[in-house]
Amino acid sequence: MTSDPKAPNAGAEYLNLEIRSGGGTAVDVYARIKIFTEKGKDEYSDIRLDYVKGGGGFSAVDARTIHTDGTIIPFTGKPYDKELVSFGGITRMQKVFSMPDVQIGSILEFRCQISSLYGSSGWYIQQSLFVRKASFHYFARSEYPMHMTQILPAGVKVTGTPMSGYDLVMEDVPPLPDEDYSPPMYAMGYRVQFLYTNYTSAAEFWKSEGKAWSGDLNDVTYPSGKLKDAVEQLVAPGDTDEQKLEKIYAAVMKLENTDFTRERTKEENKAQKVKIKTANDVWTAQRGDGADLTLLFVTMARAAKMKAYVMYVTDRSEDIFLKDVPSWSQLDDLIAIVNVGGKETYFDPGERYCEFGKLKWTHTWTGGLRQTDFNGAQLATTPTPVFTDTDITRKAEMQMDADGTIHGSIQIRMTGDEALRWRQEALRTDEDETKKKFEDSLQEDMAPGVRVKTRQFAALTDYTQPLVATMDVSGNMGTKTGHRYLVPATFFEAHATAPFVSADRENPVYMHYPYVVQDQFRLVLPGNASVESVPQDAQIPFVPNADFVSKYRGAGTGYQYARRVRVANILYDSKDYPALRDFFQKVSAQDQSQLVVKLAPAMAASGSGGSE
Repeated sequence: MTSDPKAPNAGAEYLNLEIRSGGGTAVDVYARIKIFTEKGKDEYSDIRLDYVKGGGGFSAVDARTIHTDGTIIPFTGKPYDKELVSFGGITRMQKVFSMPDVQIGSILEFRCQISSLYGSSGWYIQQSLFVRKASFHYFARSEYPMHMTQILPAGVKVTGTPMSGYDLVMEDVPPLPDEDYSPPMYAMGYRVQFLYTNYTSAAEFWKSEGKAWSGDLNDVTYPSGKLKDAVEQLVAPGDTDEQKLEKIYAAVMKLENTDFTRERTKEENKAQKVKIKTANDVWTAQRGDGADLTLLFVTMARAAKMKAYVMYVTDRSEDIFLKDVPSWSQLDDLIAIVNVGGKETYFDPGERYCEFGKLKWTHTWTGGLRQTDFNGAQLATTPTPVFTDTDITRKAEMQMDADGTIHGSIQIRMTGDEALRWRQEALRTDEDETKKKFEDSLQEDMAPGVRVKTRQFAALTDYTQPLVATMDVSGNMGTKTGHRYLVPATFFEAHATAPFVSADRENPVYMHYPYVVQDQFRLVLPGNASVESVPQDAQIPFVPNADFVSKYRGAGTGYQYARRVRVANILYDSKDYPALRDFFQKVSAQDQSQLVVKLAPAMAASGSGGSE
């Protein structure tokens, strides 16, 4: 077997995938993977299983490689652990083991047991590879009522009973599409979830559990006399609600956010006589994680006699909230809602440097559970982000010398999620490393001969101001042809590639956040050169989702252009993909326009100049 017509062009596939699991017990995994191509060999010779650190053990691996002539090479190595991400007190890991002597045509067979594999309370059916045959068994605990959620193709059902357990067998399971700008992968795939609950419906679960949750939170967020005194010192008698809240928000933002530093051990807290059980304790300790700081913000808003509530939301970079699934495990982060001047406004004080009155994109347009008055709670959705929240303005001033080299400076002003992204990057690394990453991200779209260097960031730690990056530019950005010099008409996008290259699309398009990018560029040519022609102005509408405008002006030794692209919608069904792709293809084509510079004879005779 050298390929599978049901999975054309696949580098590998699962011949068999078997998962046996049960609520609270280990997960048994058995699989056979067939390698078809060199690419499949490179990508799947290492077996990777995800788990959460501290969530359970991992048994010894029984594995082997079977060659096409029947030769068996047993696995004798030792699996190793790889940290994927650590955030909010949770460390996600991979157990990795390399299969021995993998060749094209080999079958990789392995069996192992892991107690904290994702999906231990259910099954994620689709994988990154095509699966010829998949079988799943779930050991139920019959003494507890159970809620089962199925997201499966038409005609496919789970069979079984609580006494015998539940089974699912599927053949020819398509792989999860690997496409850019896709929704969270497992949120879109076929899956089955098992949840033990005493409630007869999900609606009853959220109503009853939500009321208890809200009551507990009200106890935690009841302001002490000390905290009331602190709020009185922060605000002035004549302040409006918004002014009061801005001062409270600023006070919370100044505290240490241990999501971006480190959590203290129990021993450290004991030695420092710190205990954090309520929002009042957080203020006393002057530190806390994102959830702690959000609760403190709500408590202080209440101390200022404002209506304030907590909302528990799904991080939409990880999952999509399903109201019919009665499980707290869907919910990830806390945000705040405060009634300001008669209007409810959403805040994200747990996200270090998030702007006042805004949410990080992962907490926008997502579902969850929020508090209401009188210890109540209800399901709700956070506001949809708008393009004006994230504004990126880029200005460049360039001078071209007689030999065709350029030099000048760039100023990039950012607000919203783009500014938050780089501010939090600096928290996780340092300012110098962030400067390097920033210039690398910009360099990708520049003309090959252009070099940029980040000189400084302004307001890197001040969320109340736009983040401004100042950069130095050198190099060259054009090609000399006889008595003319061909220069990219756009500077920032001269070498950019259009997104959505593929003509076909399976998944919806799911962008992180809407935005507007505005570019201004000015180039001063040497005295023995002049602008001969500039591109025509362009307008590319994609109503109501996006639009693009560019204008070009040039005369004598001066050239300038202005460009604006706005993306207002972040979710597109696959049927809308052709129109979305067409828009970005047209924008990319316009960005590749050329400026033609006429050279005086003396300049034309000097060196070749230009970029290779």
